[in-house]
Amino acid sequence: MKTIIFTITIIFFSIKSLLPQPFILNIHPDRDTLDYFQVSDSARFYSITADYLQRIDLTTNETVVIFKDGKEIDDVFYLIKDSLALIAQGGTWFIYDIYNNSIVESFPAPYDCMIDVVLINNSIYGFSCDDTEHGDYKTKIFLMDLQNNSLLFLCKIPFYGFDLGVNSPTNGVIHFQIEDTNYVPIRYDLSKLVSFSTATNQIVNQTNLSTFGHQGANGYILYKGKNGVGTILSYNNSDSVESYFRIYNFNNNTASNFIYHRGHAEPTITIDNNYLILSENTVSAGVIYNTGTLFIYDINSTNLVKTISLPPWGNLYTFDNFPNNIYYVKDIELPTRQIYTLKMDSILNVLDLTSLNPSSKTVGSSSFTLTVNGHGFDSLSTVYFNDTSKTTTFVSDSVLSAEIPPSDVSFAGSFPVWVTDRYSISDTLLFTVHQATNPNLLVKLTNSAGTQIPASNVKYYDTSWKDAADNGNGTFTVITTKPTVSVRMFYEGANQTVNNVPAQNNTYTFQTVNAAVELRNSSGNLIDEGTVQYYAGAWRSFGTTVNGVANKELLPINYSFRMTYEYGSIDKQQDISVDPTVVFQTVNAAVELRNSTGALIDQGTVQYYAGAWRTFGSTINGVANKELLPKNYSFRMNYEYVPVDKQQDLSANSTVTFSTVLCTVKVTNANNQPLAGANTKYYSGAWRDIGLTNTNGEITIELLPKNLSFRATYGGVTQDKQQDIGVNSLVEIQLNVP
Repeated sequence: MKTIIFTITIIFFSIKSLLPQPFILNIHPDRDTLDYFQVSDSARFYSITADYLQRIDLTTNETVVIFKDGKEIDDVFYLIKDSLALIAQGGTWFIYDIYNNSIVESFPAPYDCMIDVVLINNSIYGFSCDDTEHGDYKTKIFLMDLQNNSLLFLCKIPFYGFDLGVNSPTNGVIHFQIEDTNYVPIRYDLSKLVSFSTATNQIVNQTNLSTFGHQGANGYILYKGKNGVGTILSYNNSDSVESYFRIYNFNNNTASNFIYHRGHAEPTITIDNNYLILSENTVSAGVIYNTGTLFIYDINSTNLVKTISLPPWGNLYTFDNFPNNIYYVKDIELPTRQIYTLKMDSILNVLDLTSLNPSSKTVGSSSFTLTVNGHGFDSLSTVYFNDTSKTTTFVSDSVLSAEIPPSDVSFAGSFPVWVTDRYSISDTLLFTVHQATNPNLLVKLTNSAGTQIPASNVKYYDTSWKDAADNGNGTFTVITTKPTVSVRMFYEGANQTVNNVPAQNNTYTFQTVNAAVELRNSSGNLIDEGTVQYYAGAWRSFGTTVNGVANKELLPINYSFRMTYEYGSIDKQQDISVDPTVVFQTVNAAVELRNSTGALIDQGTVQYYAGAWRTFGSTINGVANKELLPKNYSFRMNYEYVPVDKQQDLSANSTVTFSTVLCTVKVTNANNQPLAGANTKYYSGAWRDIGLTNTNGEITIELLPKNLSFRATYGGVTQDKQQDIGVNSLVEIQLNVP
């Protein structure tokens, strides 16, 4: 036999932890997730192609062909559900890794007939027969040691085609069922429960299965389970089959009370061992299949807690990695298969309604959001209003909201409201639609707090815009024969229009919002004194910031807002129905003065223009700062009596830099020779001293780049010269002296 390396099992468990997907093969288990499929047994299963297998992802319904070579497959056994399988094909057996879609080992079949296999630790315990012994119902138990690559025949047992039992790795014992073949015809009530020790490789106990079942039954079946827990069925064959199910824990020899069910059903225990799911089945043309009706019982109380109806001809699956999910798969072998994920948390949910908000409306009301309060809601919950499902939003497990259109409140009455999810229907509350006391359309205006305030005017459209009747109390009445109208509310110079307002027996309320205009500095702190205006046909007063905020009740529409701060103004447009808080923020404008080498210098005096020239400040350590609104300003730097202007958009760059140039005044005589000791000046509002030239006939001074007049005097001779030192900072003056 080909070597089976123990590390294969180790690799598999590593993959299982990294890829916890609910995978199955396109086969039909006849019991639960540890059972097997036998292709040749066509009387019990749907027919599928017998020369290939597919791996199916129950989350995405993606399929991958994992085994196809044109040869008939005899048997497929799950060693571990959705992780490792044993495939028997003719004289060869394969161990297949379902996660990696790969055969990890193949070897000659030790026997020609396989009945079942169980994986315990690192060994496969198999139940097989061969043609020579099959006739007397003798079954061989053998051991395949995956670590040491050895095959060991253990013993023979009498067997009659029932499930082999419960894998119990916790105490190393396999429990399985046999029939006492000494009785002819075979009596189903004499089924034996056999316990086989994997420690000694011997049968250690045989007990009548009836000992564990309901006394007086016609027959008993031990269904497979996991981790030492299985289901024992006791049944009475009569005109109407009576079934008694008991959950038995072979690890501690404890049993549940009997769960009674009338009819045939296949049992599945949930992963947490708290619930028993009975899949009702029946027989058609010799084929046993599930009807799609599932009965869920609480194992501890034995009470029926839920009945679920699904399409027939499906099968149930459970997975350790998904303990709260039950998977029901119909037409597994077809591309059109249907996969139902049953979440136990939702299945067992109890929907309860406590209140509705609002609980009533008048006839002809506009669409509104109905808030449903209660318990047990989830993302699958749907609100029904008067027998019709509504667009539902899940808010929390106690709150749902549903959109109710005008058509649902177009006539008076009491209408039932309830909630469903995939499995449950809640109790019912009544929603009342009553006739309005006013036969016309009453229009009123409230502020953001819900207090009524007087409207300026109301118009409605009936072939043309018309004035509504002023009731003298701040409300207006629309009198029209039209079923719906457009209504326009006027307030504080602005107006808001709504369309398709029911015009008969209705009250429509406009509501202002508390618009808040904030002024924040560059650090985000609220500041004063900002003056605010808003545009509604003209610029109107909004207010002045107090503690950084100005407030005003306005209709919820789009406005232009203007903030004035430090004589500068900027505008901003905002729809206050979306966001009622309008934020203006200043920037920390920094005006720098640098010399020709780039070093920051004092004493520069700064102004900015906002309607007039305004004081900005004097440079300290070369910089003057002021919080200003982010817009385009003209700035003026005055240094050494020379002013220079510069325009800059603070929203693009909040640092304004002025730089001086190193101006050199060079004085020469008539012979173009340097003239030392010449007195030099420049003119800026008055003649300002520069100083006496040196032996090179030169003197320097840092000045802002501007067109200036320069003067040199020597020996009573004076000469002036005008020059833009921003273009050329070398000023040359020649005196007509020897």
